[in-house]
Amino acid sequence: MFKTKMKPLVLTIAAVALLAGCGDKEEKKSPSQVLATVNKTEITVHQLNTLLGRVQAATPAMKQQMLDQLIDQELLVQKAAELKLDREPNVLQSIESAKRQILAQAAAERVLGKPEALKPADIDKFYNDNPALFAERKNYEFVVFSVDKKSYNEDLTKQLDKAGNAQQVKSIFASAQIKFSENEVKRTAEQLPLTLLPKFSAMKTGDIITMPEGDKVVLLLLKESVLAPVPKENASPLIQRYLQNDKVQTDAKIKIKALRDAAKIEYTQKFAEQAPGASSPAAATDDGMKAGLKGLK
Repeated sequence: MFKTKMKPLVLTIAAVALLAGCGDKEEKKSPSQVLATVNKTEITVHQLNTLLGRVQAATPAMKQQMLDQLIDQELLVQKAAELKLDREPNVLQSIESAKRQILAQAAAERVLGKPEALKPADIDKFYNDNPALFAERKNYEFVVFSVDKKSYNEDLTKQLDKAGNAQQVKSIFASAQIKFSENEVKRTAEQLPLTLLPKFSAMKTGDIITMPEGDKVVLLLLKESVLAPVPKENASPLIQRYLQNDKVQTDAKIKIKALRDAAKIEYTQKFAEQAPGASSPAAATDDGMKAGLKGLK
């Protein structure tokens, strides 16, 4: 897995390396800092440490792999300079875009700062307020039907309310001459919409929940559900990260709004009004909670 993630960096960080190449020459490094030279250009331990980032306890094999990666990168950068690619409009635009992104991220981190540690009571409250995600978590098995939205009406809803299994649902569709698709899916609690999770948790075998999906209406008939609780001690680290990210997101929106209010912004063209809950530099969603829960037992 480590190798798969690192390979794309050879080309991805080439643009960032070009930024350094556009500046003044660095001061001469001490021999202990130099790990390799590529046509007289030095690769330093600082470059390797930057590439390692947050990788803890990197093995010698990992370090060698990334050192070789830096060498390959330098070869590409030198070839780019030889071909004068740094003068091409599309490359210049990519370099400027990378520079803006790096500066914006650095400013966001400086302005927002680090999130405060949460109190145990905050974690307990979130755990207790979301039983369907933790203490009463379930694994679900659904029979899923999809019908054209135009075919779905109030009369059909009343008939489906009386259905208790997949065969009865299919009979109702057949009687009404409604075309449908059918399949079965298994979902864990964290794979379902967080806002609808209490409704899913309250479902009994044979119950149906409907959800719009484009020009279709999707019906989820509960075939089976099995309890799979997550103990508080397992959930606490995830809840802390989630709540901290949520706080960062809220603070970011407030501070970005203050920057906007203090600035003079004039649209010469506007495509649409900003959607509620638009993303911010520290945007966090329920996806983080869902992804983290996948590893919990």
